[in-house]
Amino acid sequence: MTTLIAGYAYVRENFFATFRHYPEKENLYFLLPKSWKIKGGKVIYHPPSDPNVFTANAYFHHSRYPVIGGLLKGWLPAFPLVAWRLKRNQQLRLVYTPSEPILLTTLYQALWAKLFGLKHVFFSWENIPYRQKLKGLKGALQKVVLKLNIALSDGIICGNSKCLEIFSALTQKPLVQIPLSGLDMDYFSSQSGAKRFRDLDLENKLVFTFVGAIGIRKGINLMVEAFKAVLAEFPHSFLIIAGSGEGEREIETLIEKHNLGEKIIRHSWLNHKELKELLNASDVFLYPSLPYQGWEEQFGYAMAEASLMKLPVISTFSGSITDVVKDNQTGILVEPNDSQALQRAMFKLASDEGLRRKLGRAGRQFIAENFSQRVIAEKFHNFFRRFQ
Repeated sequence: MTTLIAGYAYVRENFFATFRHYPEKENLYFLLPKSWKIKGGKVIYHPPSDPNVFTANAYFHHSRYPVIGGLLKGWLPAFPLVAWRLKRNQQLRLVYTPSEPILLTTLYQALWAKLFGLKHVFFSWENIPYRQKLKGLKGALQKVVLKLNIALSDGIICGNSKCLEIFSALTQKPLVQIPLSGLDMDYFSSQSGAKRFRDLDLENKLVFTFVGAIGIRKGINLMVEAFKAVLAEFPHSFLIIAGSGEGEREIETLIEKHNLGEKIIRHSWLNHKELKELLNASDVFLYPSLPYQGWEEQFGYAMAEASLMKLPVISTFSGSITDVVKDNQTGILVEPNDSQALQRAMFKLASDEGLRRKLGRAGRQFIAENFSQRVIAEKFHNFFRRFQ
């Protein structure tokens, strides 16, 4: 069955690569932005090279626009033209829109799909019930858009288990739990050799690592406070914090305040190669995410990648993290905003190399069995076949 996937999500090669494992990839087409900006334009993605990829101008690259916010994020005006051509020339049957159902971007594609007589499915990461978060005038508009998208669409792909629960209460239409993309088992594989990251020699050092957005919602302040206590007991420890975001200045001030500049190393956003290098030189992955302004962690690809690199993960019982990290099996989960519990978990893994190795091995196996690119591509294929 010919399917069109249209949206900015798969402009990133590491996300797109999942569909290179799709069983009928010759029948899979993509409409992707000619370029996609993130980090305020500091990083620009370009679509992968593939004969089944169409490109077009995309607009609204973030969610902070005046009045409209993110309602039109990733809008591809050329969608109806591409969809019509594929229907005429390739017997297009299904459109998959990998964007949230509260966006006008999703509604735009759903409306055109129905006008062309096509089946339509959309994607959502949402793990907080809409009645709790859609407030005020903007929320009222989003509720209307949500209801229209559910009514117009033929199925829904949910990125996590809580999302599946939310939509199970809203519709009887076909639902499935599949994250946006799978993970590259071969790429994220730990390698022996010198324990280094860039110019840092980390041999005989205990390395805690965080990779992600730098902000309050990631619990980085708690991480720094906990690390200070751990360092007193394990002076050979280092903490590497990699990422960018609105909290960069605050976290650097906190590091200076505690005089930890020699033990906490800051790096900005890392590319794929640098990320692997850092994870390969690390011993424990930290990700103390916490609820923040109506948001909770929706999946956690950084944690999954760390698990593939056989790192034990310390995170929290927040959002959908339990989908990715299994408490006392692949890592240790603590309550969010509990600095003492975070500290205890760090002490526990710092003092037990055997436990670190045990959790790390189990983590790689769990991610491989549930979230590898091949596994996720097969799940997409099975769901899409329901609309033949």
